[in-house]
Amino acid sequence: MSANSAVAAKGPGRPRRASRDEVRTVALALFAKQGYAATSLAEIAREVGVSRTTLFSYFPAKRDLMWDEFDARAERMRQSLAASEGLPAMDIIVAAVLALAHYSTADRASFTARWRIVDADDELRAAVALRTAALSGEILDHVHRCAPELDRDRAGDVVRALMAVGERATSDWAGATEVSEPLDTVMARRLDPFVEALRPLLG
Repeated sequence: MSANSAVAAKGPGRPRRASRDEVRTVALALFAKQGYAATSLAEIAREVGVSRTTLFSYFPAKRDLMWDEFDARAERMRQSLAASEGLPAMDIIVAAVLALAHYSTADRASFTARWRIVDADDELRAAVALRTAALSGEILDHVHRCAPELDRDRAGDVVRALMAVGERATSDWAGATEVSEPLDTVMARRLDPFVEALRPLLG
């Protein structure tokens, strides 16, 4: 970069540009260090070196910094549901739950960092619970469309039970000292006895 271009990039009225990923990385580091509630968007903007206007154009609310990954998980689940036409109801549910858990061992460090931030904050835990309930509802709606003859309440109980087992497996995987398998592999093994026990409920 020439001296003139460097001055232009850093001069008055020309706030530094930053990618969404860079902003999120800085924000997560601050959340991990001092807590989600104690970190403001203004502080994140200062740390990144961008204007508040630039930051707000990327993430209108602080909570949005946490949800991109959750939204990606939800999209994987929806793709699984879309590809599940013709499968038995239990197989649809299991595939959708496992799609939410598609994380390799290489992903674990960043996943665990986000998980710890959420686990330490009441607001984020409540928001995740609401989002998880919404995803469970999407799975149930799809199962009901594919198999309308099934008792909806019973199918809903099965969905929620397997989602709860999946959440417990996720928490254990994130909090383990070390792991040697991807999350979806671990979760499939944890789900298996429950799947076999609950399958008769879905006919």
